[in-house]
Amino acid sequence: MSETTSASPYRSFKEKLCTFARGQRGIRNPFVIAAVDPAVEHRTAKRLEAWATTPAEAPAIPDGVTVQPIWLDELLPKTDVYKLLVDLGEPLSEFEDEVSAGERIEETMQDRLAAELVQQILEEAVAEEKVKTQSHVLLLLNLGSLYPFSRASELLDELDRRNVKSTIGIPFPGDVVGGKLSFFGGPSRHYYPAHQINSPIREVHLQR
Repeated sequence: MSETTSASPYRSFKEKLCTFARGQRGIRNPFVIAAVDPAVEHRTAKRLEAWATTPAEAPAIPDGVTVQPIWLDELLPKTDVYKLLVDLGEPLSEFEDEVSAGERIEETMQDRLAAELVQQILEEAVAEEKVKTQSHVLLLLNLGSLYPFSRASELLDELDRRNVKSTIGIPFPGDVVGGKLSFFGGPSRHYYPAHQINSPIREVHLQR
């Protein structure tokens, strides 16, 4: 899919979310993902929260569309897997085998964290009727707080598996490398079936 005509990837991200929320069909589900310079991830998240809750920032949210920020860093400590690994972190470091404590923790987090985060979103953060409608936008903010334990692809897969119909927007801390997204400098990959904004959001794009 082609990016919108806006010169700013930050503006393009919001415009595409609104377009999906008004009923445009995606490849599978209405997912929009935009790379953002990790140095301005938190600032971008705050700006998106302000856009969702006040009418001051363009583009205007269309009538009938609602936008809800979801702070992943706030949900993370509520997950059982996070609490378990905090409790087990010190004892795990005492095992002497070929798998380090850090590797064991990372594997466990990757296996379970996305599922538990989506469960938190569905049970505590979003009204049941909202996840059934494309006109409700969920902004998944501060994805970088999950690094390296969970990634955007795992969250998108789990949302799809749980049959969430809301429009999903993810500011992705990283860069665009050869048309693919690189998470914090890691291997670059396509995030099919998300619509990708092809230029990263940088500080200059957040200036009013």
